[in-house]
Amino acid sequence: MSARTEILAALQRAGYNEAGATALLGRADKEPRETPPDPDFRETLAGGHALIVEYGDCEMHGSCQCGKRLGITTPDASLDTFVPSWERHCMTEVTP
Repeated sequence: MSARTEILAALQRAGYNEAGATALLGRADKEPRETPPDPDFRETLAGGHALIVEYGDCEMHGSCQCGKRLGITTPDASLDTFVPSWERHCMTEVTP
């Protein structure tokens, strides 16, 4: 049993229904984990636009933290491959 499953079960035993327990755990996942928070470098777990690079089946997948896909490249290529698309997304597609 995973820790997440155990926490959801404990919340339900404490009186939360399944939807309420899941929502509460989801809110907790998005809260900053740094205590006390650093005002100069805020965590953006609840959303944001960090460049994410993941290794897939012999390829590298680039995406933005918000979910926008930025492309695929090979592991031997520079990760800088994703930067122009990510910068364009952050500068022109994201509304402040």
